[in-house]
Amino acid sequence: MSNNDGVCIAVNEFAKDVGVKKFEPYFKQRELIERTGVTVFSSNFTLYGAVSDRIMQTVARLTPAIEIYSIDECFTDLTGISQDALKPLGHQLRDTVWKEQRIPMGVSISPTKTLCKLGQYAAKKIPKINGVAVLTQAHQWEWLAKRVAVAEVWGVGRRLNASLTAMGVESAYDLTQLGKGVARKLGGLPLERTVRELNGEHCIPFEFNPPSKQQIICSRSFGTKLYQLNDVLESVTTFSVRVAEKLRNQESLAGRVSVWLVSGQDQRSRLSAEASVNLPGGSDDSRLIAKEAIAIANQLFKPGCRYLKAGVGLVDIRPREFWQRDMLSSPVSGTKNLMPVMDQINSKYGRHSVKLARQAGAASFSMKQELLSPSYLTRWADLPRIIC
Repeated sequence: MSNNDGVCIAVNEFAKDVGVKKFEPYFKQRELIERTGVTVFSSNFTLYGAVSDRIMQTVARLTPAIEIYSIDECFTDLTGISQDALKPLGHQLRDTVWKEQRIPMGVSISPTKTLCKLGQYAAKKIPKINGVAVLTQAHQWEWLAKRVAVAEVWGVGRRLNASLTAMGVESAYDLTQLGKGVARKLGGLPLERTVRELNGEHCIPFEFNPPSKQQIICSRSFGTKLYQLNDVLESVTTFSVRVAEKLRNQESLAGRVSVWLVSGQDQRSRLSAEASVNLPGGSDDSRLIAKEAIAIANQLFKPGCRYLKAGVGLVDIRPREFWQRDMLSSPVSGTKNLMPVMDQINSKYGRHSVKLARQAGAASFSMKQELLSPSYLTRWADLPRIIC
């Protein structure tokens, strides 16, 4: 389920077969879920991140180069590997990940990223290929494209799908026949690039070093509505520390911090208030970012309101070496050494082992996670016990 156990966001084949719908509220499907024996889990992103890291390390060990695309997807560069070795390599990747992590994985090998994404449809839906789709010849990807709806194509969203369907473009193959000029007029350069990639033309480069994020956000809905200023400020502090950690991980500084608070009786009647301030000379210091965020939250907070959600965002992000220090401001003492030490301790002993004083409360803003699976890989207390 999603944050606060609100919506079903990942549904396996068994759940689909009994009628559980993806992106539908949990409370609407609860009776069906309980009656049919479907197992439900709260989101545990710490666990998922740990599993993802292990899988990515396995793929990186077995392939020449890897580009991590998301928590459950990556691209690999197989340049130089012979055609005959591609399919065995795909099965080796799949079998090794299953053996080491017990996670089923689909492998798709094609000349372009878009065709690789298309091939994942075959890896999931065609049992006889055993999870490995090799599309290296035009007749192979054309055969598949004729059987895949255009909505399944990477980069085709809901609105674009409606426009394409209205034009009679219903399958991925129909999209390959769309002229480049028509594609650019309809969906700009991204759609033109998609059409070219579906025809086997390599357009989307492999990113050996993915670019740093230009915006970093931490935003959460609260497990319970918050009325007290101190509770709201604690949440804003925690979110500030989190975005600062992400900023330091990519060795960047931010020039502006934003805070927003969402209030209302429920999600349908919610109101949002937002403000931001500059960080002269840029900063990645959790203390400074939290200090400025708290000052903003103090201004936005209105007594008597029910707060449902808060968020902290960093923009004007640049690599550390490209920032010029503001002549009129002095750096916070100890910044150069203190933040790396905090990160090292928290990385070794667990997040929040060392934290800011305002984070020391009862965490009343924590998400609702009543069906949380154990964090087997990141928490000693959650390790299974075997009594012999």
